[in-house]
Amino acid sequence: MRAHRWPPAVEPEDLGAVVHGPVVLARAPGIVAALRCVFAHSTGLSLPFVLRAEGVQAEAALRQSRWGGIDDDGPQGWSEPAVAVRVGGHEGFADASQASGSGGEDAYDLDANFWIGVLPDQAAGDHRLELTVSWPQAGLPGTTTVLTLRSWTPDEVLRLL
Repeated sequence: MRAHRWPPAVEPEDLGAVVHGPVVLARAPGIVAALRCVFAHSTGLSLPFVLRAEGVQAEAALRQSRWGGIDDDGPQGWSEPAVAVRVGGHEGFADASQASGSGGEDAYDLDANFWIGVLPDQAAGDHRLELTVSWPQAGLPGTTTVLTLRSWTPDEVLRLL
């Protein structure tokens, strides 16, 4: 089976329901990746993502996050955190939208949002969201976290307009 790819997307015009609180997804010396929370919308899940690095990992993250151009061997000096997702019988990778990274010699901060256009099948009792986060170029090994999302009703997903 070929893995799906969730492109960056603008969130729907509803507030969404908070279905999971903050959680650390991956950690290694000098670097950590986490979710601020998980929002369930009528058409998918929004994942506000943060990554913080310091010291050598900050230098590596900053260096990797800058586009180094293309030469005969392909892209040079660029990578980003990889977020693999399994939810509702689908699996694949998510691309960040609204991403903003900044840093210097001692600290690097990345804030991004991932949109997953699939919901767990609550009717079938499935409330799981599995995330595997990695950025080996910046010192963050792959780590898998399985979240159990709380139940929500369509009434909790309020329309803004």
